[in-house]
Amino acid sequence: MSPYLFAIASIIAVLSIIITFKIHLDKLKMNPEKQAEIQTKFFIGVAICEVIPLILVVSGFATMQLVQELSELFVPFIIILFTILIGPSFILLQTKVDVTEDIKNLVMTFAMIGLSLAMSIPIVSLVGLFVQMPQ
Repeated sequence: MSPYLFAIASIIAVLSIIITFKIHLDKLKMNPEKQAEIQTKFFIGVAICEVIPLILVVSGFATMQLVQELSELFVPFIIILFTILIGPSFILLQTKVDVTEDIKNLVMTFAMIGLSLAMSIPIVSLVGLFVQMPQ
């Protein structure tokens, strides 16, 4: 059961963060002079979004047991890899839409912040899966 807790945590974390990222990036594109205020609200939104995934990851580590066969980890592993591909793809594609040359650096900085926040839970989830591998 705990491999699927990691997969669910990754899905919830990545989806909620890319939605929060999209909302705040659109605001940043409209009002680049309010960068500090938008980033602050983005961090608050990410903190709220990360509550449930963090609870799932902690409970996944708490209930962790070695699996009998490696095949038990394939589906959660593929789900986590899918979230690792979708998150950065979406974030980097958003930096190409409606970005003028004068705010390009601002948008790329915001995207790198969002990228690192979106990838944190899936990376921890991968570590959780690797720890459960049979020896």
